[in-house]
Amino acid sequence: MFAHVAQAQTPLPEAALNTFYDQLNAYRTARYEPLPDLEALQLPSTFSGADLRALHLTERHIVRVDLVYTAFRLNPAFNQRQLNLSRIRNLAAGLPGLLTDESITWTLVEQTGCASPTACQPFFHGFVVYVTRHATAATSRADLDSLTRKLRLLEKKRPKSAKKAPGKKVACNLPFTRLTNRQMARNLRGAYRCPERPAQIVKFELTVDEHGATRSVRVLPPAKPLCTAELEEALRQSIVFASGFPINRRQFPFIVRGAVRLPMGPWQVVGQPDLAFTSFSLPDSVARLYRVFLKKKNPQHKHDYCEARITRAGELLADTAAAEEMPLPPDANVVTRVMQRHPEWSKEVVVTDVTGSMFPYTYDLLAWLQLSALQDEKTFVFFNDGNDQPDKDKRVGKTGGLYQVRTDRYETIRDKLIETMKAGGGGDAPENDAEALLYARQLTAADSTDLILIADNYTFPRDAKLLKNTTAHVRIILCGVRDYINPRYLALARKHGFSLHTIEGDIEDLSKLLEGEIITIQGQQYQVTGDGFKLVQKT
Repeated sequence: MFAHVAQAQTPLPEAALNTFYDQLNAYRTARYEPLPDLEALQLPSTFSGADLRALHLTERHIVRVDLVYTAFRLNPAFNQRQLNLSRIRNLAAGLPGLLTDESITWTLVEQTGCASPTACQPFFHGFVVYVTRHATAATSRADLDSLTRKLRLLEKKRPKSAKKAPGKKVACNLPFTRLTNRQMARNLRGAYRCPERPAQIVKFELTVDEHGATRSVRVLPPAKPLCTAELEEALRQSIVFASGFPINRRQFPFIVRGAVRLPMGPWQVVGQPDLAFTSFSLPDSVARLYRVFLKKKNPQHKHDYCEARITRAGELLADTAAAEEMPLPPDANVVTRVMQRHPEWSKEVVVTDVTGSMFPYTYDLLAWLQLSALQDEKTFVFFNDGNDQPDKDKRVGKTGGLYQVRTDRYETIRDKLIETMKAGGGGDAPENDAEALLYARQLTAADSTDLILIADNYTFPRDAKLLKNTTAHVRIILCGVRDYINPRYLALARKHGFSLHTIEGDIEDLSKLLEGEIITIQGQQYQVTGDGFKLVQKT
């Protein structure tokens, strides 16, 4: 993709550019924050050819482009749309094929957190380009080495009996905040200035890293209107942790959930503070090392507290430097969570992408299989997008790299998945998901058999048109949903009657929606368009 930066390009027709622009996702936020777990490259609004060459697109491919600007303007007649169109036209001229690449997700982001030229000056203006490196034989070998190390660790700690050993007790504390709850609530009252403050309890969720830095803030959909972006920014400013989650003299990332009472006021109502934390949770990778129990305050403890015991896996990890945990995305256990949520999915055929971008979820699938013990034979189809053939030689419907196994033995499934990974790592971003689904459908004896597709949220299949006449019902588990669901998957589900499943919940019956409808899905608002869906508000 984009093997070179062109010096001169034929301008895109104005009508085509306007049509492209009208379908873009768009949302407002106080101040733009790049996604923490994707490689982000910033192109200022005054980018040059040298800036484009610095993207090194011979070594990596684009998965998402955000055009970021501020809402403030000195001249009321200023036309932001025309400026945005001009910037997109300039970028497309330097990167041929950019606007026609359906694997790339585009988003307009309007920042609302400044109200003067001086205040807006430090805000970023321009393109944020998210990239991922091309899969190569070397990266595939590294992924395989890491996967086998992690699987060995997982297999060693697999309990030999149903009863879990209690484990050695280790030190554990709830994460410390830099201020008291009362002080944070006072700061929140000062930072949150919204004219619409109907009385209600609003829930929120913060993702915090191992150093105590807040990575994301999300206000859950409230019952009544409020200034969501402003509240999220106020929470980000007011709630500051001094550390990660301390366990056994180590610090771990965590998620904290809480609630805000609106309208906020002085702490005069006993038992009804403006701000309260309701729960803490840890990544599954930490739960495999330690059994952590959150306890409510009691006569011996004035505050909520925690207890932790080290597992056999934790002991092995402490003694084995080579078994270091690799960094995993926040939803790395999405396969396990969805499968546990749906124990009735016992006969479905599982189709999964095992290319480089899916490595964390490949491991999650095997971890779930190892711990769930299959009762009956199950069919799996693994695909690697063409057995490492060059991207230019891949043909829709004939890409290949499909491997299948039917068994009830974990070891057989594991070996077939590793065989598929050894045969190819993927190459470019789009994969041959539809080809794999149709292949899986041919393997099933009964037309009623449903298919489960484990797919990358930001990498839409290059061959989705192959599903034009399919009658199969497909349940798509979306991996890597970092801030919103790829509207192309929503459109695919609506068109064919598929269902979508994320770590947060299930999305069904999209085919019942009418064009023009605006719906809220997991806190984000999408509009049904003639071509599918587009994000119209990120809350």
